Amino acid sequence: MRIIAALRRHGPVGFIRRAIPYAKSQVAVRYHRQRLQNEPAYESPTEEEFARIEEHLLEIGVQVNDYAPKIEGFTEFKRANWFPPTYHGGVDGGVWDEKLLEHWISYERLELESFRPTDIYVDIAAASSPWARELRNRHQFEAFANDLGPVGHDFSHLPYYRSEDATSSAFSSGSVRGASLHCAYEMFIGHSDTNLIDELARILKPGGRALIVPLYMHTHYCAYSTPEFYGKGYSDIDAKEYVRFDASNIPSSRKYDPESLKNRVLHRIEECGMDYRLLALRNKADLGKNVYCHFILEINK
Repeated sequence: MRIIAALRRHGPVGFIRRAIPYAKSQVAVRYHRQRLQNEPAYESPTEEEFARIEEHLLEIGVQVNDYAPKIEGFTEFKRANWFPPTYHGGVDGGVWDEKLLEHWISYERLELESFRPTDIYVDIAAASSPWARELRNRHQFEAFANDLGPVGHDFSHLPYYRSEDATSSAFSSGSVRGASLHCAYEMFIGHSDTNLIDELARILKPGGRALIVPLYMHTHYCAYSTPEFYGKGYSDIDAKEYVRFDASNIPSSRKYDPESLKNRVLHRIEECGMDYRLLALRNKADLGKNVYCHFILEINK
């Protein structure tokens, strides 16, 4: 029935054009599963493991702050239709509540509603997110988006969507009031994660704030790569590498353990003359389906 419906919708030629890439992708998936069947597959931390991570953080002197935002505020945010119904697969895509929650947390913690027309906000590693455009349209302040990759077609005509390296951006020193990364910091491979801290210290104005949401952590220092990148040296040499089969095009996604977070990121924040708050989301089950955000890192200049 699906094939017949697709033929009617796209016509024979359109159907074939769509079917060939899909068939190739399925062949690739089967090939990689066979090739990597004995390699360790990534699994996210359980709630019990999150508790152990928090205990370990406290043992090494890193305070974890409880964070339980009001459900009513998130409900109102969702009703405001900030994102199109197709965003990240839409309501039935599995991550709809999570993705909206990440942006709402940024909205609340950075107090974006209070930004003045001349204030600058940056959505770092934004890919093809409409967030910066919506902020400009609704609140009329200087919202920007940047990403290392090319700007998506829907945003390529907008000068405030920039294809640039976020660790070496075009923003003037001390010009940015707020910045955030949504499910993105873990993709800053090599030294890019610490280089971004240096860049935030440069571009944030005194009193400025940046938010990393989620901050991905695990019981041990590790990373996952999707099959086409697995074992090719993209992950940190001292991080245990896992393979993840249910995604693609990810060279490496880093997960800090408490020691690596402290030594690699938190010390760097303090060395740059900034401070931080590490938050733990306490009411994720009340905020929607499949919410996986746990740790949030707030950086203050």
